[in-house]
Amino acid sequence: MTKEIMKQLLRSTLFITAIGSACPALAIDCGKPSSIVENTICNSSQLTWLDSVMSNANREALAGKNAAPALQHIEKWHDSRNACTSINCLRWAYLQGLSTLYQAPENFNWNGTWWNTSATNGNGGKIVISKASEWAFDFSGEIWGGVYKSALRSNVKKYWGLGFTDRIAWGGDCSVLFIPRPDGKIEINSDNSGSCKLLMQDYITIDGVYQRSDIDPRPAATLQSIGVLPTRALDERFRQLAGKDYLKYVWAANNVLYSEDQDDIGATVLTLSVKGAASRNAAIIMYTPEGKIWAMLVTPDAGKENKISISYITTEEGDKTPPKTLTNWRALFLD
Repeated sequence: MTKEIMKQLLRSTLFITAIGSACPALAIDCGKPSSIVENTICNSSQLTWLDSVMSNANREALAGKNAAPALQHIEKWHDSRNACTSINCLRWAYLQGLSTLYQAPENFNWNGTWWNTSATNGNGGKIVISKASEWAFDFSGEIWGGVYKSALRSNVKKYWGLGFTDRIAWGGDCSVLFIPRPDGKIEINSDNSGSCKLLMQDYITIDGVYQRSDIDPRPAATLQSIGVLPTRALDERFRQLAGKDYLKYVWAANNVLYSEDQDDIGATVLTLSVKGAASRNAAIIMYTPEGKIWAMLVTPDAGKENKISISYITTEEGDKTPPKTLTNWRALFLD
């Protein structure tokens, strides 16, 4: 057995042992808090969210190469957190613990324009950080998902190298955490299911990994790169078939779902839609292992207000009548 395999087995053993016991790496079960500290955390949306973030960070650390020292740190941190007797103390305990686990660099260069490179197709975020000092920085930006958008701005305080704010303009007590990474990127985490729900509603979020760049560094999306089509060859075939409408199919692939092959021909069927505009920007793609393709695209009719246009394409030149799967889908858009 090689030394590397032994190391992997040791990490796995530590991880399973930690998760399988009453380990502080686990998030608090707010269905049955076991102490005043846990009850206090469960009574605060912000602290419950920070506990979840900490739990995720703990799991990553225990699954990494330095699992043994990580477990020692987690246990030591857990004891210090449980010594708290106030909400402020608990907040600081979580921020300090996260800073240590993420190895947040104190001399991080915050200023600049940052893009969410982990956002999926049709979603994104762009923030500008300025006036970074030893204790704080300003940020403003825009996040989007489909046609939904939200503007954000705040002064962010720094704690042990992390950025933290619960004072987003017009965002109530929306809590956002900025984690500088050793690779020069920023990981942003928000309480989007709690205190940020009103500000980041309708499928949009600031969460993700951000890279500094003047322009969006993400490569142009293709139907293959976003998982709609499985191979480059099939993607290229679809591109040739769709022509100038190819990018409209990519734009529609903001919310993608598998659907049923109602024709029972062994085809894969996917429905595509734009969040917030599913009745006017949508598509369906149906393909077989042999490379046969059928697709429909719904777009706004440029010549008629509040009307849509539906186009149909296929590789099967003799099939003038669309398959039942597409016909039934099209019926959803007809008056």
